[in-house]
Amino acid sequence: MFRTLLVALFLALCGGGAAAETIDDLTAEVPSIPGKTWVDLLKSVFSNIDAPGGTATAKELIDLRSIGAGNGSWIGCDDGVRIGHIDAARVQIAGRDRIIVAFVPPDDCVGLLALFAAEDGGKLLDAVNVKGDQHVSFPGYYIRPLGPSGVLAIASSWHDNSNQSYDIDTLVLAGADGFTAIGDVFAFGDRTCRERMTQSLSLRAVPDGAPMARIVAEVKRSIEKLAEDCETKKGRPSVTTYSGYWRWNAAKRAYEAHTKELDQLAAWNAKRF
Repeated sequence: MFRTLLVALFLALCGGGAAAETIDDLTAEVPSIPGKTWVDLLKSVFSNIDAPGGTATAKELIDLRSIGAGNGSWIGCDDGVRIGHIDAARVQIAGRDRIIVAFVPPDDCVGLLALFAAEDGGKLLDAVNVKGDQHVSFPGYYIRPLGPSGVLAIASSWHDNSNQSYDIDTLVLAGADGFTAIGDVFAFGDRTCRERMTQSLSLRAVPDGAPMARIVAEVKRSIEKLAEDCETKKGRPSVTTYSGYWRWNAAKRAYEAHTKELDQLAAWNAKRF
């Protein structure tokens, strides 16, 4: 019962659960900004945007800075952008109403995060690229409350080949006026005839008495031996968990990394690429 009350209090202090909503009709009015449609907001990010029938097309993006694992060389929207839908979350940061918009086109040409001021007519405050690999997405509950000074946004970049997988989760702090990088967490998968190795990542925000929640990451590595037929499992897998966290530094107003184990895993992974 006490834990339930603690979690409820934490969500209340952070401005609620901040679940993102998928917007399919871009000509619809933004609920928190009377007289403005989603297309109106997107005009500050996309040039020559047109939205017949609720979906939109645009010739190009504004120049975006890349953040975290995001790399400008991964942006490839040279032939225009089709905007079938966007995700949007209304949040309150430092007592101000903000809207976070996330968007990935069908061809994965960019991973867009945009921050708008709801109380200022939907003014664009910041827009960044978070794509850091061949593919990018905003999976699951990717907007999470942290505390009065910001919320967490999580972007996933990845690619696969015939026997390996590469996954990067980029952690971004959405503050009242823009985005800043918190850190990246890497998970790797590798398979040979005689061994299968997988890594799974979990992230959680943990209230610990500080103004902003601690961000905890765990990567569980499982190594499974295989018989000569390359399929039959030999015994139980060897499982090792690597953990790290980011703690809020109130004086610097930024998150500080405590990720020694995750860094060790990243170095171990790099030797197997």
